[in-house]
Amino acid sequence: MKPNRITLAFVVLAGVGAAWWWAVREPPAESAVAPSVAVSAPATSTGPSAPPATVASPARAAQLALEIERALVARDLRQRETALGVLLPELLDADPERVTALVAGQQPGEARDALLDAVARQWIRRDRDATIRWIQSLENEVERRASAQAAVSSLAAGAPGQAIYVADQFGIGRDDGSLEQMVQMWAESDLEAAVQWLQTQPDDARTAPLRARIELVRARKQ
Repeated sequence: MKPNRITLAFVVLAGVGAAWWWAVREPPAESAVAPSVAVSAPATSTGPSAPPATVASPARAAQLALEIERALVARDLRQRETALGVLLPELLDADPERVTALVAGQQPGEARDALLDAVARQWIRRDRDATIRWIQSLENEVERRASAQAAVSSLAAGAPGQAIYVADQFGIGRDDGSLEQMVQMWAESDLEAAVQWLQTQPDDARTAPLRARIELVRARKQ
């Protein structure tokens, strides 16, 4: 016996009604995951605030100094490069005084020279004036001059004006023509910046050779 149209309609309506009733009775599926959103929120801590990730703790600074010192006496060139290129910048940011103490504790020799060079090159880009004071405090004249030259060399490409300032603090670069060459290269790569710097300098005998180099480049580019 085939079901008539009335029976089929009744079945369909009954099914729709049952589905609606269960939808009302059961909470939406999204509500089941709502608690996970709340859990992912950062928890509130009642303890002391942690230091920023870029600031090393005293224990970390001590560890860095020890690892650098070990690398300096090791014969592994890669280990020393890692110490001076990766660990030293972190220690300079965290505790510069520990770095100067580390330098002072090194005996004269190749390892000390490497450390002096690395400190001068990296610290000058972080704190110019502090680096100048540290270099001036070096008792050995040869080390003082070598460190100053390393600092100037480190600044030459990115901040030539600062490099000239540092060079003048130690009386280097003008007698051998290196500052003139640096200024000319600066004018070649960024004439506008070099001219702006020149306008802030006194028009005297000391500046004349540097001015001449910049004017030479400007005349050639016009």
